[in-house]
Amino acid sequence: MKIKASQILADFKQRNILNSMSGADSLITGIAPAEHCGPGDMVFVEKAELVDTVIAAKPAAVVTGTDLAGQFNGLTETAVLTSPNVRLAQALLRQAFVDRDLYSSEWPRIHPAAVIHESVKVPADAVIGPGAVLGRNVHIGKRAVVMANAVIEDNAHIGDETVIHPNVVIGYNCEIGKRCIIKSGCVIGMEGFGFAQDENRKSYRIPQLGKVVIEDDVVLGANNTVDRATYDETRIRSGVKTDTLCHIAHNTEIDEDVIIVAQTGIAGSCYIGKRVLISGQAAISDHVKIADDVVLVQRAGVISDIDKPGVYAGHPLQPVRQYFKNSALLTKLTDMKKQLNKLEKALQNTDEQAK
Repeated sequence: MKIKASQILADFKQRNILNSMSGADSLITGIAPAEHCGPGDMVFVEKAELVDTVIAAKPAAVVTGTDLAGQFNGLTETAVLTSPNVRLAQALLRQAFVDRDLYSSEWPRIHPAAVIHESVKVPADAVIGPGAVLGRNVHIGKRAVVMANAVIEDNAHIGDETVIHPNVVIGYNCEIGKRCIIKSGCVIGMEGFGFAQDENRKSYRIPQLGKVVIEDDVVLGANNTVDRATYDETRIRSGVKTDTLCHIAHNTEIDEDVIIVAQTGIAGSCYIGKRVLISGQAAISDHVKIADDVVLVQRAGVISDIDKPGVYAGHPLQPVRQYFKNSALLTKLTDMKKQLNKLEKALQNTDEQAK
């Protein structure tokens, strides 16, 4: 990385990521955390308590909000760039300048140890790693990356600029959109959990012959599982982001820009509305519908539909204010029991005296 602060401003101002610049038009050679920055670095400062640390380090550039920008006026060799959203600026600037380059590796563009069916046409700018397996009629998009030991079964579709990390399995007929990131250990399109039982409770497998469709700009964390549908499709819509160890069962639809945090399990045939935020270790029962803009916290257990936006918590699921009030009472149950015992004894003494 070697770029002038004024060029960064010009590139990102039109996207409303950066607003203005003051101070020196410095040369930036790297990006570092505020706590460990130095000359040549660009740093991002959202909190006032970091200002003195950054001033002492004299970095090449500071990206901060308008409320803190004035505190850096004394730096004569530092560019001060303001942003309406410093965290978003950090994400996009780091993507642009210091992200991992998956197109340049120690391996050839198509590794000789990859197994590629003769029907597959690999674009000239795609990368296929060692041990990767591409089945019959697999479609690989432009600038796609399939890393070591990933398996993409027959008739699957991988969109442009999508990255499939090592040891991922994409099942047959499944579709992955553009600019997706599927992290290591994910299994997309295995059979959903479907069995019928006879009178002796012996289980018989119901073939799951649908598919999984993942739209554009989706990120799936490591070791996610997304089951193929019984019939039609399991669908994850554009912009969804999941953490590690999440499970999405068959025939579920996850709508746009949902965030799902680690160890969440979503049972079959659910609908999760737009911009829902599901915090860690949540559990959602089958055939549940959740409205747009719902937030689930505190290991939420959802067993029925949620019709209105809001913050919900715990199990049984409650509006979050009610949940915290009830949780606070739980810590006082022992004291309340002691008080109740004293009242019962006092009432007994009163009754005996009255007799």
